[in-house]
Amino acid sequence: MPFKLGIILGSTRPHSNTQGVSRYILNLLSTHPDLTIEIIHLSTSPGHPLPFDLGDTVPQAHPPSSLPDAYADPMIRQWSSTVMGWDGVMIVTPQYNWGYPAILKNAFDHLYHEWSGKPVGIVTLGGHGGGKCLDGLKVVLGGGLKMDIIEGNVQVMIPRDLIVGEGRIRGDEGWLEDYREGLEGLIHELVDARRKLAGV
Repeated sequence: MPFKLGIILGSTRPHSNTQGVSRYILNLLSTHPDLTIEIIHLSTSPGHPLPFDLGDTVPQAHPPSSLPDAYADPMIRQWSSTVMGWDGVMIVTPQYNWGYPAILKNAFDHLYHEWSGKPVGIVTLGGHGGGKCLDGLKVVLGGGLKMDIIEGNVQVMIPRDLIVGEGRIRGDEGWLEDYREGLEGLIHELVDARRKLAGV
């Protein structure tokens, strides 16, 4: 069953650990021929960065049948169309000061129905794995946006020198193999959730 997965990178830093972890994840995804991948860099992908000003009409008020045309801003229409085309979502994000990046929250807040019911897997990064970030995302995605959160989320512990120093994760480090099983499980859960939704 074909599956289109949107991967949203939470960090917009030019040289971020998120990019290295995402490269490792992409290598794992390459073994799944039925998956089509679309990576979203929230500052450089088409239609991004999104405006921080929100429209007068809350996204939840738009009838689903009116999307994406209900949005006046062409960038939001493009973002709506992009997300509606996905079968599932993977978030790969660092933890910033016990939370997640503002630009990531902004990307969620411009839409509503496009997210609702969509399976989502979360990969957080931090010195202790990004657990506070994960908790915050679960509240917003599962509670506020009614997404189907995959249980097997992954928390990647980053060595301190790769956070405060000049070095960054490349994606080929041997210690990333410690997360292979969890990431593979997350991928399988995403696909299975979509199959159940489709009644397959």
